[in-house]
Amino acid sequence: MPKKIIIESAICQCAFAARRLAESLEPSSPAKAARVANWMASVEFEAAGPRALLVRWTSPRPGSGIVPLDGVRLYARKSEDAAAVGDVSHDDVAERNAAFFDDAMRSLVETHEILSGNAVDDAAAAARPDDAGDAISARHRDEEGFHDEWAASVDVSAIDVRAANTACTAPEMRAIRAALGSLRGKKLLDVGCGLGEASVYFALEGADVTATDISSGMLANVRRLAALNGVVVRTIVSASEDFGVDGDAAYDVIYAGNVLHHVDISKVLRQLLPYLKDDGVFVSWDPVAYNPVINVYRRMASQVRTADEHPLTLSDLRLIRGHFRSPQLQWYWFTTLLVFIAMAVIQRRDPNRERYWKKVVEEADRWAWMYRPLEAVDRVLLAVFPFLRPLCWNVVVIGRGPKRST
Repeated sequence: MPKKIIIESAICQCAFAARRLAESLEPSSPAKAARVANWMASVEFEAAGPRALLVRWTSPRPGSGIVPLDGVRLYARKSEDAAAVGDVSHDDVAERNAAFFDDAMRSLVETHEILSGNAVDDAAAAARPDDAGDAISARHRDEEGFHDEWAASVDVSAIDVRAANTACTAPEMRAIRAALGSLRGKKLLDVGCGLGEASVYFALEGADVTATDISSGMLANVRRLAALNGVVVRTIVSASEDFGVDGDAAYDVIYAGNVLHHVDISKVLRQLLPYLKDDGVFVSWDPVAYNPVINVYRRMASQVRTADEHPLTLSDLRLIRGHFRSPQLQWYWFTTLLVFIAMAVIQRRDPNRERYWKKVVEEADRWAWMYRPLEAVDRVLLAVFPFLRPLCWNVVVIGRGPKRST
């Protein structure tokens, strides 16, 4: 079936599912039914990948989510027959589709707490003049939509979780794993978890993992990836700067992989560190601002990056270190960046069609012959000439002993 017809049919199914949800709520809670109706009235749909639907809305508060369409059989119907989509009394396929979309829409409503709060209060809050808040909200919407679309394009069944975290070309995760020691029974919070490779890996290593992300599409992938690997990861939709984790939670480890260069670092650390136990460990890794080769790549790869990215500066690193009694920095990718140059110059791979930082891990075996000796060179150079460290691509932060504000 053509992609356009699949999407149009899915949109129709979502509309009927939302109507059925509102009707089911009407007898017991007219206010909740009205809230669903108002939400649906603000919804916009668009394709997100070949078989997924991106759902955006503005009421009761802006948000978005992904409805994956894998395994759904949709009909090509004439427009005059559209109303028949709601009639599933004599059609087994339509009944299964209706059940699928009922679950999908209810999941969006529950995940994003559409039924909670007060619609009038939400509208009033949205109307208050707050330029800074509006800017943050706009950035969050952009980040959410970008990562929802990314999530829809990924087949999580193809992800080898252990390989993604132990590959020779994943030095950041190898360093973090070595620093953490045994994770058996440890409570771990993965902030900005993305597709969930790290979350699921930590769970496989024995940790009790909670994963947060601004993208519900990413979190759906995390849950699927966890199920495929036989573990459970709790997921929470939450922006790092508007943290939505239980206030009584306390974690042995907080992990933030490739997160801090997207956010207000000071604000996020102030929100995160109260959740870290006194003897807990904060670990993160992010890109650094100074390498000219990587800065050229950043300008080229504009379509696979978000506009709000701000690679870490030395002042950012001083700020981060100041939050811990025992901070440690480890630097990676100096001469090893020749691998990326080879991908761009020799292989002529389009940086807007492939995320180099993902591909270099997926293709670790292919690049090991080049990467391993260069990594050995990096270890010597960075030890003998420490002033070269800020020219690396990535930095790992290991923070122990969080400082408590008085």
